[in-house]
Amino acid sequence: MSVLANIIATPREALAIIRTEPRWLSPAATYMFVLFLLLWLGGCWRNITEGLSWSFILGPALISPLIVIVVSLWTTPILYLLMRAIPGKIVNPGFKAALSLNLHCAVIIVLGEIVNFLLVHADLLGDSGFPLQNRFPVGLDLVFLILKEPGIYMAIILHCTSVFVIWYLVVLARGIGIMTGASRTKSGLIVATLWGSVVLSVLGLVYAAGGGTTIRITM
Repeated sequence: MSVLANIIATPREALAIIRTEPRWLSPAATYMFVLFLLLWLGGCWRNITEGLSWSFILGPALISPLIVIVVSLWTTPILYLLMRAIPGKIVNPGFKAALSLNLHCAVIIVLGEIVNFLLVHADLLGDSGFPLQNRFPVGLDLVFLILKEPGIYMAIILHCTSVFVIWYLVVLARGIGIMTGASRTKSGLIVATLWGSVVLSVLGLVYAAGGGTTIRITM
């Protein structure tokens, strides 16, 4: 838990620990618990007593670990392959090291989910017509608040420029440099490629689903 907190407060020290002690279970379990709370509270926000029934608890209990497993096993292989493909004299990390780095840096994304949850339930947007349900614009997607009919695909791309995503990518790039010895340019290229791959994948999923606006984008 202290390493996760230090990713936010003192990232360099935390990344040095991850390099020597690559762990993944603790951050994964923490995210499952946090996502469970967010999903559970989202379902019984106006009536907490209803949330004590099994119908409200079972769904979040099943979905939260599924989200963590799918997202981590979706993004980490891409990160791992990109890190191993760095040209020059570098340290090639194992998959466990890449998974540990990715999961620890993802605490920033989870923090963003907490902030998003609070902002959405504060009902600050009103009837803005923003196409991504349950998502609060905290990036370049703020421009869509002044448009009447923002496109779903452009909304997704710009939503993926949120301050938390950029923060995560910056810390991840720093971690890649510490773990492999790669230059800032190479580390930056890796995280940019990772970002592009994830965004294209999300766009592909939305397109396959018919371009509906009800899909809850988690990035």
